Amino acid sequence: MGQYPDGLRGPFIVHDPNDPYAGKYDEEIVLTVSDWYHDQSLTLVRNMLESSNTQFLPPFPDGIVVNEGRGANISFAGNKTYRVRIISFAAFASTLLHFDSHTMQVIMADASYVTQAQAYQLRIAPAQRYDVLISGIARDHRNYPFLLSLDINRDFANDPPQAVVWPHNATGYLVMDPSGAFPQDVVSLWQPLDDLSLRALDGAAAYGPVAQTITLNFDFCIDANGLPRACFNGQPYIAQKVPTLYSVATTGANNTNPAVYGDVNPFILATGSVVTVVVNNLDTAIHPFHMHGHQFQVLDRPASNAGVWGGHNRTFPASPMRRDTISINPNSYAVLRIQITNPGVFLFHCHIEWHVEMGLTATLIQSPELLRNASFPQDHIDNCIKQGIPYQGNAAGNTQDVLDTSDFVTVPPTTYTGLPANTASALYSAPTDCPAPLRARRVRRRLD
Repeated sequence: MGQYPDGLRGPFIVHDPNDPYAGKYDEEIVLTVSDWYHDQSLTLVRNMLESSNTQFLPPFPDGIVVNEGRGANISFAGNKTYRVRIISFAAFASTLLHFDSHTMQVIMADASYVTQAQAYQLRIAPAQRYDVLISGIARDHRNYPFLLSLDINRDFANDPPQAVVWPHNATGYLVMDPSGAFPQDVVSLWQPLDDLSLRALDGAAAYGPVAQTITLNFDFCIDANGLPRACFNGQPYIAQKVPTLYSVATTGANNTNPAVYGDVNPFILATGSVVTVVVNNLDTAIHPFHMHGHQFQVLDRPASNAGVWGGHNRTFPASPMRRDTISINPNSYAVLRIQITNPGVFLFHCHIEWHVEMGLTATLIQSPELLRNASFPQDHIDNCIKQGIPYQGNAAGNTQDVLDTSDFVTVPPTTYTGLPANTASALYSAPTDCPAPLRARRVRRRLD
């Protein structure tokens, strides 16, 4: 799929009429950051999904873009406070950010309000968003640089010691004097804010009591065709013939049985329950994990090499941060918690786009009993029909015996086409319903 690394992306800001920080800033600024590839996703993914890629290496970026360009000059006034909305469009790399002589006051993480917290540096993983307040310095009418560095390191914290490199950097400016000098920003050591230190502004305690615990062990694996994949509990996500949402709606009382959904890593979550999701990162690199449909509480996320979660209750924060994307350290874990109050089919996946294409996705099927016989807009069904995608029955489209798994897709395709999921050559970042049969044109330009 890979549409957004190829340019099909843009900031979408929803203004909260009850914003608790309204009145504490004068203007808003949108700052987007991303890695940059010279080749399109189709070529990159095809090269990655080769049997010769025994190290499971993703494509490494060719550069960095800021506000979709080489850098960003932002008009700034010394007597104003700005709300800077920072958004990562990256496919692979996190971005480290530092403003010269200015501190950031973090007020939001992934659209979830937090108690205002001071930060000198931020690390923004793919899909993460931060809202920060920055106040101008009235006494000094000059231009202040800010530095952005792509983090392509396996463990930027350098624990255990290893080579840490920063080959892709960009400088932007808070411009107070357009005719003045534009100096460089120098950061001797990246030590970004630990987002686990943030606290939910509403003071909500950890959800409970817990009715279900899901454990997802992430590691790389080899599929039946000898191709590199990324797996939860040894299984890559494999798109089925019928999108999962339609199977939920059309399999009757059996829609609470994960067997009807095939190898999409399905988990059934009961209405109103509290669920703990444990992710054990068995890899030697940091990975950002993203959940659709929820802002989860982050109860624990220890440092590198903490091992797998042992089921113990460390001292959880009294008011844990909520967000929808969390970076999990190498050979370590995260403990997340959600309330099942949002019926639907939602994906949980690594937000390194290349690992999504390798299969690192699970499917959270929430309140399936409330979705039986659900109706869908006709244009959804029309999209399925136009593409020859069945929209009823189990994963194979069997409406007579939904527990018959004989025609399920059990091996990932060997040819990557970039077509929408469930078509002739399915891919792994499958939507839960039928996508529109449209192909986006390339909408970006080379920077070199």
